[in-house]
Amino acid sequence: MGAMSSGAKETARPLRVLVAGGGTGGHVYPGLAVAEAVQAAAPRAEIRFAGTRRGLEAILVPQAGYRLHTVPASGFRGLGPLARLRFLLNFAAGLVSSLWLLARWRPDVVLGTGGYASAPIMAAARLRSIPCALQEQNTIPGSANRLLARWADRIYLGFAESQQYFPEKSCLFTGNPVRASFSRGQKPSTAEKEVSPCLSANANDDGLRLLIFGGSRGARTLNNAAKGATALWQRQPCPAIWLQTGPAQKEELVAAYAEFPQDRVRVTAYIFDMPTALAWADLAVCRAGAMTLAELHVLGKPAVLVPFPHATDDHQLKNARACEEAGAAVVVTNDALTPQVLVDTVESLAEDSARLQAMGQAAAALARPEAATKIAQDLLRLTLGEDAVLPGEYKDVP
Repeated sequence: MGAMSSGAKETARPLRVLVAGGGTGGHVYPGLAVAEAVQAAAPRAEIRFAGTRRGLEAILVPQAGYRLHTVPASGFRGLGPLARLRFLLNFAAGLVSSLWLLARWRPDVVLGTGGYASAPIMAAARLRSIPCALQEQNTIPGSANRLLARWADRIYLGFAESQQYFPEKSCLFTGNPVRASFSRGQKPSTAEKEVSPCLSANANDDGLRLLIFGGSRGARTLNNAAKGATALWQRQPCPAIWLQTGPAQKEELVAAYAEFPQDRVRVTAYIFDMPTALAWADLAVCRAGAMTLAELHVLGKPAVLVPFPHATDDHQLKNARACEEAGAAVVVTNDALTPQVLVDTVESLAEDSARLQAMGQAAAALARPEAATKIAQDLLRLTLGEDAVLPGEYKDVP
């Protein structure tokens, strides 16, 4: 590993980086953030992704301009015997497919971002003696990363607390990587812009701007609370609301808010341009996934966090409590979020601008905006050697 000099490798052909993982945005977006940083560090680098046809990577990766290779894969934790058998069969098929991919494309390094889609690729990379790294987003690692840690040359930690689950010598605490478009003052790229416009200028200038969103499929608890809140908000000044529902409940929420001024409410199934949405918002009501928190912190946004109660090892509640203890968020448990609680919590924050500002400052203090660059720096040196002079306009980050 790292025996070839950077100059020799660059002369032979561009550096090749394969990012493996997916299923949800929490496993896709970190890979996209690191890919951006690698491209900035080594403009000639070739970057591809590996995932499944069913995960969110099938949409987000091509949309970002990268090639996606798909492999068979499925999960296994907490599932019955049939699903576990399916996992074994898919892992075997995925391993064969991954070995074929690696033999054809010959990447110089593989970065796994978690999710079951990363397992066969990482296993194949280790069999072919290709340098491997993992990026772990949560305080409590997922099953895939715990399994794959033994094969990783480096493990990049989103939270320092997760080091206890991995070999200490392999760990590097970086924080979670976010895309460059989340950086303060930087406008999202044209490719990230949504087709439909944002809320009107009136909504931007009048009262609280509230963003409510779940994951890619929405969050039924958040949706139901927002739906029930319509009658309550009609009796008092209503905030401007941007609501991401997921596809299943979109029309239901559109109907619920049909009587509200349409320049103050926007309902959409999915928000592809989250940098713009968060930049617009004064307050977010959302789940507590690690990447969601990283994005909130980089933009210094206060939040009402409603952790998903069925997350592996209840890691979202632990993520949320850490933010609450730092003063950056208010935590409402999933079973406690009624329409009245939603309205009361939002209104109490809206009426206390000093507290809202302090929460935003606390969120910004938790930010790790340099995480993607740190990972890119170490990933390249993992491949090119510790003393390599990195190509491009790369600058070390302490």
